[in-house]
Amino acid sequence: MNQIRKRVQLLGGGLLFIWAGLLIKLFDVQILHWRYYEREAARLHYSRLELLGDRGKMYDRKGRLLTLNRSCCSIRILPQWVRDKDTLAQILADFGLGNFSENRRLLTEKRRLFWFRKYVDYQLGDSLRQILVKRWFRNATLINDDYQRIYPYGEVCADIVGFLGAERGLAGLEWEFDSILRGEPGWVMLQNDAFGYSYPYPSYPLKEPVPGADIHLTIDVDVQRICYQALESQVVNTQAKQGTALVLDAKTGAILAMVDYPGYDPNRFGDYPKERYKSNAVSDQFEPGSSFKIVICAAALEDSHPERFTERVYDVSSGYIQIGNKKIKDVHPNGILSFDSVFIKSSNPACVMMSFEVSPEFYYQIARGFGFGEQVGVGLPNEVVGGIDPPRLLRNRLRFATVSFGQGVTVNLLQLAAAYLCIANNGVYLKPYLIQSVRQGKQDVFRVERVASRRVLKEETARRMKDILERVVLHGTGVLAGIPGVSVCGKTGTAQKIEPWGGYSDTRSLMTFVGFFPKEEPRYVIAVMLDEPRTVRFAGSAVCPVFRQIGEQIMIMEKIEALAWE
Repeated sequence: MNQIRKRVQLLGGGLLFIWAGLLIKLFDVQILHWRYYEREAARLHYSRLELLGDRGKMYDRKGRLLTLNRSCCSIRILPQWVRDKDTLAQILADFGLGNFSENRRLLTEKRRLFWFRKYVDYQLGDSLRQILVKRWFRNATLINDDYQRIYPYGEVCADIVGFLGAERGLAGLEWEFDSILRGEPGWVMLQNDAFGYSYPYPSYPLKEPVPGADIHLTIDVDVQRICYQALESQVVNTQAKQGTALVLDAKTGAILAMVDYPGYDPNRFGDYPKERYKSNAVSDQFEPGSSFKIVICAAALEDSHPERFTERVYDVSSGYIQIGNKKIKDVHPNGILSFDSVFIKSSNPACVMMSFEVSPEFYYQIARGFGFGEQVGVGLPNEVVGGIDPPRLLRNRLRFATVSFGQGVTVNLLQLAAAYLCIANNGVYLKPYLIQSVRQGKQDVFRVERVASRRVLKEETARRMKDILERVVLHGTGVLAGIPGVSVCGKTGTAQKIEPWGGYSDTRSLMTFVGFFPKEEPRYVIAVMLDEPRTVRFAGSAVCPVFRQIGEQIMIMEKIEALAWE
């Protein structure tokens, strides 16, 4: 009897020990570490699926789509769970996704989850998904709804729009405004079954994604295409390294076009070198050469006693002017020049003579008023500031002399165009802009109109400069920029490039022409740049024809549009 009692006591003690262990474990799970086990249970029973909202679109000024979102599917495969590799390889091949042998090789070589295809047509992907479920391959394949960003205008608008990769903007406005275009993602909780499949459940929480905002640009695709074609033709003809062109609306400062050649196709951006993923008009700085002479011209005309510049003659018959041991030369002999002829003939020594009498502080003030040495700020990435020496450095006679004709100062093409836009607008600086509006649904959350930020020149100064720039095109270095029946104002620039070992090259140069038309009521400002053209020596022959072609084509386009409205 005692033996039975002892066995019962031993069994009771064991059971009590087990219950005590269970209670301790229960205390540990429910009280001490309940958060951990709650997360583990949620991980096993629930899954959270991120929902991406529609990415915002971009439009040109006429409402044409510059970006499209195409519905598609993306396919991933877990090869370790594929029970019959031959069958799966054949199913994929039957849907036009590779051939049997290639698919079989991938399923054999891959050991972990891998991307099989991205951006598959949505209907094809959905049909494949149904077949894989029927054939019991659902646990080994993941077919997710996706979208593909399409750029219908390809290279023509690539420098501005940029492109998308891995669901994020990687260049251009796609990169700069990624957070605005992307919107806010949402999510949905799914129920997991015993086999690991996920299903939606009506009572589970859901957060709807917020679609991205749309961006309406100032560019006109028609003008963009005109610039691209004209630039492409001349880059090929002159065997230049590259070229850039831009067009501004002279009344508002809106950027109508901004192109580079050679460019890249954003639909296949991986096929092109990364250095093309930018807009050269804002990202590249260069010495402008003679197109910068508008600053010394303006400083002389704005002087408290402008007659000491305008009523004298400039004897450059020797062809050069010497400062210390440095000779500054003219390309062609010019003899004795009037004030206007200094710029019509583009004489470097004559500009140097003016620099001897212009205050460095005043010159710097005019240059900064034109916008040099500061960002324009149009919203494109990698915009450079450029650089101009402060007055304390310009007090060096030789330094100021070279800056006066555009050597030793750096700008980007948009800054240069904005300075000529200031002259076109009778001395008022208009800030160029690229973003017309940002729209969320049907409501504008941001909108830009004409921004006149400051007066730089007196009206009479601007009118005198217009007269000079018109004569540059009629009788000077810009003759080939003339458009029949239109009064064109502009200035050429041929800047020698600096060699890697120092000093200026005798063979490599960067050429520009910036101008506007018509003279009295300017409507367009056009800037053109060619980098190292090989078949021509001067800007007049290299870039002026591009300006003329763009201007003529824009006027033809205007006439066609006017007829369409009648």
